[in-house]
Amino acid sequence: MNSDNLISIFQFFLLLLLQAFLLNNINFFGFINPNIYLLYIIVYRLDGNPTLIIILGFIMGILLDLLSQGSGGHTIATLTIAFIRPFIIRFSFGVNYDVPMGMIKGSLLNQRLLYLSMMVVIHHLILYSVIFSSFENIVNILKNTLFTSFFTFILVFVSLGLFKEKND
Repeated sequence: MNSDNLISIFQFFLLLLLQAFLLNNINFFGFINPNIYLLYIIVYRLDGNPTLIIILGFIMGILLDLLSQGSGGHTIATLTIAFIRPFIIRFSFGVNYDVPMGMIKGSLLNQRLLYLSMMVVIHHLILYSVIFSSFENIVNILKNTLFTSFFTFILVFVSLGLFKEKND
């Protein structure tokens, strides 16, 4: 097992525990709950094994639902976002989609913002659609998706700044 795998395992559990025990207990304005665990799926290597990220997305979602006594919304949303991630990457980065760590290094800011916003908004739309699971609650689904996506986007974007390398 190389050091990259150990770091990946550490990041997986760190983000999972941070989400389950800290961020799930923070509710801005009574309903906004940012989801930092998406960072793991977002920064997973662009040239990584797509089957592995789907399996890891499922495991992360089911563990988060078990730890937070959820209804399966995190599992479905995380599994879906892990499955459609290659399509979002190709759409966002175009010809540079197969560059390893291309999202963090060497891509344009508008490409990274598009990728991040699509990942976060699609995840939250699926999550709240499963949680509320009724067309009568469409206003709640859209309200929660909009505001929670905004705060999650900010949290993930700031966290990604920690991964940037300094160019000396």
